[in-house]
Amino acid sequence: MRRTIGVSALTLIAGIALGVDGRWLANAQQHPIKRTDVLKVDLPEIKGSQMNLWVPDIAPGGETGGHTHPTPRFVYVLEGAVILEMDGKPSQTFKAGQAFVEMPNMAHNFKNASTTDPAKGLGFQYAAESQALQVNAP
Repeated sequence: MRRTIGVSALTLIAGIALGVDGRWLANAQQHPIKRTDVLKVDLPEIKGSQMNLWVPDIAPGGETGGHTHPTPRFVYVLEGAVILEMDGKPSQTFKAGQAFVEMPNMAHNFKNASTTDPAKGLGFQYAAESQALQVNAP
């Protein structure tokens, strides 16, 4: 009987440890930013251009990594808070209800300010048809 209780207790402890470790592993494997395209429309007044509108869902601690954009990108923070790190400038934090612009060809990183809560934004960017909206920094 004692042996059964001991084995049961060890099994329970091991299960809890694996559950905690497994939750960390599941979080580590999530994509840091999920982008949902909302609208892509041709701009007849600017021949060959399109307006792009999307919603980025940023996982806790998620970030884009260094990158640039060929045209201005405008972002409105819907939920949570985000940090914009522009090369050569101090980091800026933007909270829900605030907006910012990422200027063309300026290397920067964009990340969730929280390691526990997700963040969400609304992004706008115009670009030439078939032009990449983002280029990873070297």
